[in-house]
Amino acid sequence: DVLHGRDDRLIPSIAKGVGCRVDDQGRQVTVLVFAEATETVMRDIAHNRQIAVVFTRPSTNRTVQLKGHDAMPVPAGPAEAALVRRHLALFAEDLRLLGWQPHYVNTLFLHDWSQLMAIRFTPLFAYAQTPGPGAGARMPLQPLGPR
Repeated sequence: DVLHGRDDRLIPSIAKGVGCRVDDQGRQVTVLVFAEATETVMRDIAHNRQIAVVFTRPSTNRTVQLKGHDAMPVPAGPAEAALVRRHLALFAEDLRLLGWQPHYVNTLFLHDWSQLMAIRFTPLFAYAQTPGPGAGARMPLQPLGPR
């Protein structure tokens, strides 16, 4: 997951997400991040609440972008830490198919667990971003279902 914010001058900010969850109604997405790696994005989100999150599966390059205008930080606890561990294990397995060693994921993505935080938002727009002729096409936004 990659989070994007922007300031009033439209200068982008970016951070690595380490997991996500869709609420039971399939309407809101919570993205998990480590605070020390997201200072600028968090400042931008606190200021204007706008967010774009890009989800990519490296082995297939399948990529989807969600955008929202009501992003806000919410508490992260033990359940979110378990979700991050699961997400990073699945990500490492996907990268293994491309020849990457599992320790690569932990080295790049894991930080101080006390810095784990969550950002919740309601997706307003979805876009196909998989490289190819359909990249950038708007996708129908429907309830995403529990994850």
